[in-house]
Amino acid sequence: MTRNKVNYALIEDDTKRKISYDKRLKGLLKKTDELKTLCDVEVATVIYDPYRNEPYAFPNNNVVRNTFIKFKELPILDRSKNMVTREEFTKKRIKKLEEQLQKIRKENRVKEMTNEMYELFNRKTHSVDMSTSYLNDLRCVIKKNLKQVHELMIKEADGEGFTSNAPQPIVEPMLSSRDNFEGTMDPSPLLF
Repeated sequence: MTRNKVNYALIEDDTKRKISYDKRLKGLLKKTDELKTLCDVEVATVIYDPYRNEPYAFPNNNVVRNTFIKFKELPILDRSKNMVTREEFTKKRIKKLEEQLQKIRKENRVKEMTNEMYELFNRKTHSVDMSTSYLNDLRCVIKKNLKQVHELMIKEADGEGFTSNAPQPIVEPMLSSRDNFEGTMDPSPLLF
């Protein structure tokens, strides 16, 4: 049986909220105990809720008190090592999302230039007044694709691209001299 997707919002019905609270509290305490047992760490959980007059301490009050005392006795640097404020967390998250956005923009630009390259090869119309940055991006994409084609040709000529054990026919390279192609080659003569 599959679970229904839970909408994370305050449950308005008091009885449903209490039932959900009890189930999740039981699961949280089970996970806490598993963490303590499996990783051999000291764990203390304090829960304030509207259903009890005093806070719920797991595993018991003495363990919780001792754990917090040890924590308070740590030097400030060690104590705050893995702690972040909401502002720091938000800044880190924004930075990470900006990096992802830049990566996606770059990928989209390469795809756009690849499509433009294919349109040029198919002699579709193109703008005469292209900017130098646009032409440079297009040149880079064409160079990259030429390099990939060259590597595939070398693999095929060396027999690396074949999977069967049967003898393969020798394929003549398309260029008369493969050695001359290994240097950097200006792709512009191949475009027109």
